[in-house]
Amino acid sequence: MKKLTCIIIDDEHLARARFRTLLQRCASEFEDFSLEIIGEAENGTQAIPLIYAEKPDIIFIDIQMPGLNGFEIVELISTPRPQIIFVTAYDEYALRAFDVHALDYLTKPVSKERLYKTLQRIINYGTAQQSEKIEALIQEHSTSILSRITVHSNGNLRVVAVNEIRRIEAEDKNVFVYIHEGKFKTDYTVDVLEQRLSPHDFIRVHRSHLVKIDAIRELIPWFSGSYCVKLDDSTQLPVARRRVAEIKKIFGS
Repeated sequence: MKKLTCIIIDDEHLARARFRTLLQRCASEFEDFSLEIIGEAENGTQAIPLIYAEKPDIIFIDIQMPGLNGFEIVELISTPRPQIIFVTAYDEYALRAFDVHALDYLTKPVSKERLYKTLQRIINYGTAQQSEKIEALIQEHSTSILSRITVHSNGNLRVVAVNEIRRIEAEDKNVFVYIHEGKFKTDYTVDVLEQRLSPHDFIRVHRSHLVKIDAIRELIPWFSGSYCVKLDDSTQLPVARRRVAEIKKIFGS
């Protein structure tokens, strides 16, 4: 018997309860397949650490939710990703989003017949093909400006708002995000973050350092014609020679 696990993500308690009952009833009709619901979440802040900890095979996820929407949550999930089944009350929005990628979606209120077909697709197509389609969707959105990123915290993934970030540093083969609470490892590279954080808010001062512009207080001459920047917490970071002119513009010189 094929055994899979899943998580339900929806901001509405009643919607989760109804879908949970329907899913259990529908899955019980398969003789060679079992599906265990191992968790539920009502928003991205709850969902991402839960997914990271439990590593479900499947996620049933709403699209429009307060805070992080379904697209943003999926993008923040580390690879390999589980199978993603989107659930939405807006049929036209789902069709526009998923037709090209042939991803499955369910429209609310979900019928037993439609959910049964979804479970059949899961059984027949497997994780690999679904993952390829999810990756295609992620690539399509990979140039959008980030408003949140994930970091590792106490064995779980934590969602951090970009406006909390003071600076980002590459250290050996790791990348760390600095916020007021401390420093946390992220799976993003500095190159990717440079591309996806707003250039109005962050500047790359060195190949290893990306800094929030509002945190910069001084550009200080260093040795042999080089410079460093001093931040509002007194941290001093080296500045690459090719970045000096760009940083001087910040100070109007």
